[in-house]
Amino acid sequence: MSTGAQTMYPSEKNQFDFFKNSLVVDHNSQDPEKSAREESLIALAYDWASNSPVNGIPNVVRSQNLIKRFFWLVALLGCFGVMGYQTWELVAKFYRFPVDTTLTYTHSKEVYFPAVTVCNVNPLRRSMLSSAGDDVYALLGPPKSQMGSSPGGAQAPAGPAGSFASQSQTTQAAAGPPGPASSSITTQAPAAPGPKGSGSGGTTQAPSASQTTVGAPAGGGGGTTKGSASSQTTAGAPAGGGGGTTKGQASSQTTAGAPAGGGGGTTQAPAGPPAPPSGRKRRSTGTNSTSTSRRKPGQMNERFEMRKRFGNIWAKLNYTTRETVGHELDTMIISCTFNGVTCSSANFTRFNNHQFGNCYTFNSGWDSSIPVETSSNAGPLYGLSLEMYIEQSEYIGDLSESAGVRVQIHSQRSMAFPEDEGFNIAPGYLTSMAMTRVEITRRPHPYPSKCRNFTTEESKQKSVFTSVHNVDYSVSGCMKTCYQRYVISECACGDPAYPFSLDLEAFSDLKNNINGTTAESVDPCVSDADDECVAGIKRRFADDDLSCDCPLTCVDVEYSGVPSLAKWPSKQYMSTLHATLASAGAHLDNIINGKNGMAAEPGDNLLKLEVYFQELNFQKISENVAYDVFALLADIGGQIGFWVGLSIMALFEVVELILDVFRLLLFRVGSFCFKKQQKRPPSRQVKVQPASEENVLTPRLEKVRFT
Repeated sequence: MSTGAQTMYPSEKNQFDFFKNSLVVDHNSQDPEKSAREESLIALAYDWASNSPVNGIPNVVRSQNLIKRFFWLVALLGCFGVMGYQTWELVAKFYRFPVDTTLTYTHSKEVYFPAVTVCNVNPLRRSMLSSAGDDVYALLGPPKSQMGSSPGGAQAPAGPAGSFASQSQTTQAAAGPPGPASSSITTQAPAAPGPKGSGSGGTTQAPSASQTTVGAPAGGGGGTTKGSASSQTTAGAPAGGGGGTTKGQASSQTTAGAPAGGGGGTTQAPAGPPAPPSGRKRRSTGTNSTSTSRRKPGQMNERFEMRKRFGNIWAKLNYTTRETVGHELDTMIISCTFNGVTCSSANFTRFNNHQFGNCYTFNSGWDSSIPVETSSNAGPLYGLSLEMYIEQSEYIGDLSESAGVRVQIHSQRSMAFPEDEGFNIAPGYLTSMAMTRVEITRRPHPYPSKCRNFTTEESKQKSVFTSVHNVDYSVSGCMKTCYQRYVISECACGDPAYPFSLDLEAFSDLKNNINGTTAESVDPCVSDADDECVAGIKRRFADDDLSCDCPLTCVDVEYSGVPSLAKWPSKQYMSTLHATLASAGAHLDNIINGKNGMAAEPGDNLLKLEVYFQELNFQKISENVAYDVFALLADIGGQIGFWVGLSIMALFEVVELILDVFRLLLFRVGSFCFKKQQKRPPSRQVKVQPASEENVLTPRLEKVRFT
């Protein structure tokens, strides 16, 4: 065994020699100048720049003339600057995530038929006023003691002046016999008899002490009588104004035997207009009334106020009551066919709308147990055909200015909002809707549409209508839910137009955050303070100042089309229609015979709707990625190659330079560590003397010597 002291272990020396030989160039090469340059960072950079694939860099390095070197340097920096700017624009374009919209037409042998929602534009039947509650009755009807027979055979209130004037029967006073409906008969006191007035309104001057007018038409342009008598007596005054007008300077005026809408006999001062009936505000229309003045700009419209009060009262009614007092589909449908097969009210799903009352949806898809209808042929014979009776005799004029049905065509399992998206069809016409199916596909986040696909639980959080009607998420439902959340949290009440129960998933988190307080339930907004608060929320909603997270869905189905009209029914079809009405039920008998004062023309109450596919080709609108990663790399490569002449292969030379620099730095660090290790003090060596033969049985350690 060697006993000499060692300053370095053999293993350490071998490792360093291997490290040095693998990283350092050969110093004994035939080109010592090159070896010296390769060990310097500056030398490496100079060597690469002299042979650089980047156009312009070798010219900067090799130029001996200062002006040329400056010129090439400016040109090189300019090209790099433009290249950098263009590259930045390309990267920014990529992160804008642009999309291309592609429109394609696809033919299918079978296409899903849309959901069709129909609503009578009159939300409340006149004959059901007494069943709608005292508040509704007080707003729209007279006291219950004044009840008349409705034209449809149902008991309906006689109504205050003008309530149901067009459907009231005229009663006349005992002062004289009733006159014909088309004329106004004027009788005078015995002292000075005079002639009758004509149907367009006769005028008679009378010096006698009294005048009596009998049998004025209901709502017509009745006769006008002028005189200076001390009293006037009017029998059979027109219902609801617009009829006969009596003018004079008498000290008293007596109206007797007014029709059902007239409110009975009243006595009024001669100078003023008739007093409004109890329970309702009516605006006087008398041209010579001293109490009537033109409404000032900025004042709330009386009709708007009445509709708003009705909406507040309507919201307080429970769902069952609102369904009961609205129009029934069994009464409205005369004939229903789809694809040539008879359908009925059982094929419709009912829901209640705050503006139109009962609405009915065909092929809704809300019930998963009922299959969705499809169409395999185009044309009106293979679509939905509805013949409907709108019950104008049940209309309330203050609620329904027009007559007809509101229609909305939409996709299955989506909530219908006919007040926003529907269209009206008029009685007396056939309305045809030739449709085209449109499928829209969008790209999810981070693309501009930022669409999302919602599960049922997520949809319940976003849209209250998912919980109430078992429909899918929609942007309209989400926005209305967001609006209602702000109303509940800031006004401590709910807008009656939409559900507002705090037990629903969309509002359950607001129980602890209702205007800074905690509540388990809220009432509808009915007070003036509530209305002011709700109006402020509506203004913010219209100005898009509410923070509503309602993304688009990634797949949407829409139906586009333009309605067309034709007169219906034709004269030749009338006999067939009469037979259909007679077989449809006794409630339509009055249409055929014109009973109860109704017009005999079916066009006043009947309409027909046809919904069908114009063709089985449907449109597909899809969003595609317009600028992906590969396009970005190609454009960047084009910019680099155009401005500085680089290519992918040239980039490998840059990679080689980086590796050379890294190897040189690694060698420098290794050399530094090796030199530092050589400067350390020598390690202590322990030397042990071998044992002698005589001391084998009693070995002992020799003295330790440190070298």
